[in-house]
Amino acid sequence: MFRFFFIALFCLAGAGAQPAGAQGSDNTVMISAKVGSKSYESAGQGSCRHTPSAAIYGVPAALWMVGLTGSEDAAVESMNLTLWKPKNGGPQQFSLSLSTGSSSHRIDVGGRGEQIGSGKASVVAAGVGGRIEVSGKDDSGKTIELVVRCPAFGSVQAEGG
Repeated sequence: MFRFFFIALFCLAGAGAQPAGAQGSDNTVMISAKVGSKSYESAGQGSCRHTPSAAIYGVPAALWMVGLTGSEDAAVESMNLTLWKPKNGGPQQFSLSLSTGSSSHRIDVGGRGEQIGSGKASVVAAGVGGRIEVSGKDDSGKTIELVVRCPAFGSVQAEGG
């Protein structure tokens, strides 16, 4: 999961990232998840970021990054999602980490490293925000259906390199 984050930081440095003053959007992130037969609903302060002009492994791509850390009693304790959609029509790459009160789940597909689970993701824009939908199987084979709603996507700020 972290490999996508660090790749994002390196790739954004030279990919037309936003100026330092154009920080991203911290707002209420809403999550609906179904893991196996269990359903989870959660909302909390999170971070929603997007840039249409990034690159991964030298390939121009759009990037979405969403993170949420809920309270200890929240249905979803934490969720991190990084989604790359290459502009050349290549396969999408995404990394999902989802922790509920009773279990943790991971999907990491499309990158150069070890594939963990399987799935696909889509983005539906709605004004300055939108939703990201993930459908797949986690590292243990459990089915995951996830909808993440962001009222606004802020910019991604390049760091490092």
